[in-house]
Amino acid sequence: MKITPNVVAQNSEVEYKLALKNTSNIESIEVLSRGDYYHKDSLDYKIENGKILFTYNMPHIGEFVIKVNFTYKESKTICLYCLDKVMIKLRPLKGDLHMHSICSDGKTTPFAMAMASLGAGMDFMSVTDHDNYSGSLQAIEKVKENDIDLLVLAGEEVSVGGKKDMSIALGNGHILSIHANKSIEDQRKDTAKYEAELQDIVASLKKENINKNIDPTHYAKNIWVINKIKEAKGISILAHPNWVYRDGKYHLHQDFYKEMLKSSHLDGVEVFGEEKIKEHNNMTHLTALQTKNKHKYLAPFANSDAHDSDHEVGDRFTILFVKEKSASNIITAIKEGLTCAIFKRENYEHQFIGKDALAQYVYFLIKEYYPKHHSLKSRLAKLYLDQLINGEKFDRKIQIVKERLENHTNSFFQH
Repeated sequence: MKITPNVVAQNSEVEYKLALKNTSNIESIEVLSRGDYYHKDSLDYKIENGKILFTYNMPHIGEFVIKVNFTYKESKTICLYCLDKVMIKLRPLKGDLHMHSICSDGKTTPFAMAMASLGAGMDFMSVTDHDNYSGSLQAIEKVKENDIDLLVLAGEEVSVGGKKDMSIALGNGHILSIHANKSIEDQRKDTAKYEAELQDIVASLKKENINKNIDPTHYAKNIWVINKIKEAKGISILAHPNWVYRDGKYHLHQDFYKEMLKSSHLDGVEVFGEEKIKEHNNMTHLTALQTKNKHKYLAPFANSDAHDSDHEVGDRFTILFVKEKSASNIITAIKEGLTCAIFKRENYEHQFIGKDALAQYVYFLIKEYYPKHHSLKSRLAKLYLDQLINGEKFDRKIQIVKERLENHTNSFFQH
């Protein structure tokens, strides 16, 4: 059973087409709201050319169920989703903004990580090598050179304490720089300028009401990184704040963590990340949720932190909502908090972290929209790899898959 469209606007008269193998012996068709327990309507419908046609006005935001009742067998159901007039104009994009290549401690090339992301169903991604901006630029160049249907953003995982301090961070942790127009690490090469800027930040911090347990001289490095990301027109995402390192301590000083959430103008926080710290992810979410922030809502992210193209890519990802697929629209979505972090657990179950209404909508999309989306994206990746390996052009086959992707989206969402 298939219905179009699947996602519609609230208080809008929508004409639906319901495809059913056998339209005989239908007793009635009903619509029920999952959110409003008492909402149930009987639908007037007609059958033309084997399609069930009906018109309905969804009065509530949220998920609805269309229930087809038969005279001689069990009912069949299919789900719809109703959005407000703002969200109906936006489309979901699936992505991963934290992974590594051979340009730092990864095992495969930046381009291999990009292709692995496409194969895992991603619409956008970023290679974020440790204190290395060039890996992401290589991925961007190779994707453009081979006309790959994937949006790649510039990225870098900045070791706040300095490049030599990549893993043993002395409490400073790591911050992802996304879509910045230059490397953050490169700006530390002018040591005199870097130290002078740190001293200015220290002086400013001493005037502020920060946690008394925080040493401003040490903490200033975090603010410097965030400031430089902003100056470079990028997005700053706090990486794996509850990572327990080899010495048994959190990689990031937890007082630093809470202070950054509260006052440092971060754009987002990674709530699902490194696979070795699954048990700490919920703590990340709770800390971010409960810390009062005088600036804005911090967008939650799930990223693979993958170091190999065949390991963990697709296990954690972020879905965000944009008017159209572009780097600038992705940045806008992040700034507006339109992200939902997803962790794909065992047995195909998922865990969601985001604003309540957004997470409920993403749950629906994971069930109804993304299975076909993933299948087509995976097929597209295989075709690209085939032509790269064999030196042949599969333009027509690739175009067919891209058209199927576009048709899937166009039929799923009300225009």
